Amino acid sequence: MVNGFYTVGECSCVSVHGANRLGTNSLLDLVVFGRAAGNHIVKHVKELKEHKPLPADAGDFSLTRLNKLDKSTSGEYSQIVANDIRSTMQSHAGVFRNSKVIQEGVEKVRELAERTRHIHLKDKSKVFNTARVEALELANLIEAARATVISADARKESRGAHANADFPNREDTGWLCHTLWFREGDRVAYKPVHMQPLTVKSIPPKPRSF
Repeated sequence: MVNGFYTVGECSCVSVHGANRLGTNSLLDLVVFGRAAGNHIVKHVKELKEHKPLPADAGDFSLTRLNKLDKSTSGEYSQIVANDIRSTMQSHAGVFRNSKVIQEGVEKVRELAERTRHIHLKDKSKVFNTARVEALELANLIEAARATVISADARKESRGAHANADFPNREDTGWLCHTLWFREGDRVAYKPVHMQPLTVKSIPPKPRSF
């Protein structure tokens, strides 16, 4: 936990709208949770006396990443690998997919993860170097790809934007849960969905129909 660090929007995972993607949901989030977050920030800042001391090696990881790029003499350009990540995800983690397609995507993404470890930064200038930014962002891109396709492979159902033709139905008995992906070993775990609101009655989930 980092004092004073907040997340908002879908990444905050407050489980209000499920897999819905209506624009009015975003407005509701802004009005309700924006106000709640603002009030909490004011209260938190007043009570916060000081931040926890950082460890002595707090900046070593970032410096190591930069030094590795600066000392690179060979390897692929980040843009080439990034494009391959995008095309792989479009082919294996798109709207229409099945278990075989997803599993092939897992293997390809793991191969791409290895390629990201051998990036060459040709332009080593220090000012407005977009190539450096792209090379650094590549690490984030491959992690998002790994989390997406590995989590999809593990979930044996269809729910919201995750639609697997081999498992077309939603299964609340075993899969009404949030997926947690861990970088070390591509481990997948789960946590329960909070089904009881604070002030209103809970509405049980049901199949979405139009």
